[in-house]
Amino acid sequence: VRKGQLLATLVQSEIKAQADQARSAFEKAQRDLERVTRLYGDSVATLEQRQNAATALDVARAGMEIAEFNLKHSRIYAPGNGKILHRAAENSELVSPGAPVLMFGATGQEWIVRAGLADRDLVRIQLGDSATVMFDVYPGERFPAAVSEIAEALDPRSGTFEVELTLQPGSHRLVSGFVARVAIHPARREKVSLIPVEALVEGEGANGFVFAPAPTGGGVRKLPVHIVHILDDAVAVSSGLENVNTVITDGAPYLVEGSLVEVVE
Repeated sequence: VRKGQLLATLVQSEIKAQADQARSAFEKAQRDLERVTRLYGDSVATLEQRQNAATALDVARAGMEIAEFNLKHSRIYAPGNGKILHRAAENSELVSPGAPVLMFGATGQEWIVRAGLADRDLVRIQLGDSATVMFDVYPGERFPAAVSEIAEALDPRSGTFEVELTLQPGSHRLVSGFVARVAIHPARREKVSLIPVEALVEGEGANGFVFAPAPTGGGVRKLPVHIVHILDDAVAVSSGLENVNTVITDGAPYLVEGSLVEVVE
């Protein structure tokens, strides 16, 4: 199939009827507002009537936009040049929202490999890092790749963070579904510390602050930290916590420099 080619469509009769109805309602609301505005200018209609007509036009416009959105997304187009690898639905079949209909595979020069990383590994990599990909079907072959996308949230199904690697297979034939082994080579080799996200009391860009117990006196210190990455429930920092073993989480937003705290085991 070619990029932009129509691959599948919902039954259009009801969707088009809803779009036509919403468009007609919008046009009528426009005419009503114009008429009431003229009458208001002639002191025949009240301000409240004009405001009601304007509100009706806004409601009709929103309804038309929703109907046009539904009409636009009632068709599936090929995102690029490729092949249909699997058809999961038949003509006139009833499908659930979010259910796959077609499996598409691109035929470009670049391929995507997806890998799941633990949080401690995710914080060590960045976009553009080089990687090596190996396939069991090509023993001994190593394919150069690069990190092209890093997930910002945990995948609840696998419990890992998904990373995408872009590689060029060269003359080798690859097929969607091949299982690969991946080795990522981080360009940045700095040591990071993972702290609970509740410990971060202020943050702007890569800069933040945490509170930690002072070595003596029972007070607290406000320490600046450099943020590398923010995960679901933890923050990776690369500096600011040298020789610090404990940070404060509970009640941290209410502390100030020198506040007295009691560590409860």
